[in-house]
Amino acid sequence: MGARLWNVTEDFSDLRKDSIVLKEWLPSSDDIHAKPWGLWATLGFSAIIFGLFCVLQILVATAFVSFAKAEHPELDLEVYAKSLPSNGFCIAVMVIVSGLICTPLTLLFTRLRKNISVTNYIGFKEPTKREWVQWLLILAAFMFLSDGISLLLHQPVVPPFMIDAYKTASSLPTLLFAIVVVAPIFEEIFFRGFLFQGIRASRLGPLGAIGITSLFWAAIHLQYDIYGITTVFALGLLFGIARLKTDSIHLLMVMHSMVSLMATIETALTIHYTG
Repeated sequence: MGARLWNVTEDFSDLRKDSIVLKEWLPSSDDIHAKPWGLWATLGFSAIIFGLFCVLQILVATAFVSFAKAEHPELDLEVYAKSLPSNGFCIAVMVIVSGLICTPLTLLFTRLRKNISVTNYIGFKEPTKREWVQWLLILAAFMFLSDGISLLLHQPVVPPFMIDAYKTASSLPTLLFAIVVVAPIFEEIFFRGFLFQGIRASRLGPLGAIGITSLFWAAIHLQYDIYGITTVFALGLLFGIARLKTDSIHLLMVMHSMVSLMATIETALTIHYTG
């Protein structure tokens, strides 16, 4: 009798442990019934975030012009201002300032939505090992194919904008921190996190979320030519599919960082061998 009671106690303990593990992985009852912001609220909050993003970048550019004027009164400010969009150091500061301010704002708007956690809303979920391997291999294939198509179409693998930005980056670590760390974190939380979920839950559905976020993401990369913007759009579609299949923003941050890092390495090699 005592042995039976001991076995029952052990079984109950195991069940309790299993229920705790399941509770950690499964969404809460609130999250199951809760939805992200509606489409118009999502677009409205996104407009505020993007508006602030643009204002911050303009302020940084204005600060650069002001400092240049103070240090070099003879400088042609109009020519200098036109060079800022491809100035590596200015780009780095723009990305860091806008990213460090707009990321918390995006999370704040996410948190204002009741009965759904920020974790489940944005997708702060660790992918499985299989998902890591699968999607990183798919990304590698995409980058290889993209470079191959560029060569076949006689398009530069490294756009002139990236070469100019690399050469004018007075602090390469700052540029790397901006484009490999800050930009992937902000852009993925905003585009494939906040904006994606709001569109996905609307009548536009998952396909609309993938297409619209890819289009908006490509639109902020106006420093590239049409071919470059098209490539960014295609990459956005890949990221959107990965978001839909894995529900993990962590995976997308890493994928985004790898693309930026590889682009930087290709730029450095191009400059080294071609000057």
